[in-house]
Amino acid sequence: MFFVYKNKNCPVLIWDNEALITQLADVRYQQGRLIGTMEALASDLQNEAILETLILDITKCAEIENIALDEKTVRISIASKLGMYKRNNKDDCSSADGITEVMMDAVVNCNLPLTADRLIFWYENLNQSKEQKKDNSKSKLSKLTKIKKVVYKVIGKNAAGFRELADKEMSNFINWINTENNLDPVIKAAIAHLWFVTIRPFEDGNARIAGIITNMLLARSDNTSNRFYSMLAQIKASQKQYNSVLEKTQSENFDITSWMLWFFGCMKKALQVTDVILQSVLKKSEFWKIHDKTPLNNRQRTVVNTLLRAETGRVQSSEWAQIAQCSTDTALRDIKDMIEKGILCKKTKGGRSTSYELVKF
Repeated sequence: MFFVYKNKNCPVLIWDNEALITQLADVRYQQGRLIGTMEALASDLQNEAILETLILDITKCAEIENIALDEKTVRISIASKLGMYKRNNKDDCSSADGITEVMMDAVVNCNLPLTADRLIFWYENLNQSKEQKKDNSKSKLSKLTKIKKVVYKVIGKNAAGFRELADKEMSNFINWINTENNLDPVIKAAIAHLWFVTIRPFEDGNARIAGIITNMLLARSDNTSNRFYSMLAQIKASQKQYNSVLEKTQSENFDITSWMLWFFGCMKKALQVTDVILQSVLKKSEFWKIHDKTPLNNRQRTVVNTLLRAETGRVQSSEWAQIAQCSTDTALRDIKDMIEKGILCKKTKGGRSTSYELVKF
């Protein structure tokens, strides 16, 4: 049996409800279980998990449009927004501040209405660093800066008929987002993503904005603005499948069953990956409980936190120097000190290939 959804603002959409119901129930169960687990953590651990998730969200959101952001810069940008870090004059986060501002607005203010002005604000901030690189001024920002109603930019030539259609679709889309209906919030997030990338109202960056809208609606479905899982990171990890299922769905006469199944599967993987983030956060917390009284300098603390987040947990002296922003000689002194304190050990022997890792605790 197929379920048909239609209201005055939404196009006719068809999907196989029986094919989706089990998958949706599983996603909602895992979603509730994760939120309960995370909210039971101490506030400092919660904040750490939120920070790591937002870093994933922002870096992977940028990568969807082939934009590479420095993780350290993103970390500082988010941590300062969350009140977890006070910036100094050396912190240049201009490349990450725009997308951080957008992501935080989407999730912290997830229950505010979506408006054309809000979409334009997102678009401008996402493209701000790109424009600054071109011209060190804001004079060449998108023409959308002066638009105060529905987004007009369309693919190809701005033919009047096509523009009118795009305007109407965006009006319908915005009204539908802000309208209460009987759709499950996760289903609404899936439809919103598909619908927005199909309209493609902006000159570029539509996939990123679709992802941000998805995050906003998933925050509503979680009933919390705290992000504990990264749907955008999972979409990026499945980029080829994402492109393929979009193309397939957009050519199937409004039958979105395949898209919905893919979206639910992607969300389940995102929820499962959070276990890795949680283990990393708990590991970091346990380490600093053990070494609360151990005298370590700021360079050593910075590298230890990096090792606790890393998959391999190993570092060479040259990498240490780069992370701690010091000379190799200083890095070797720091390493020797931590070996003597029983925190580090040599992993391999011999010259430049020598690496170091944290002693198991």
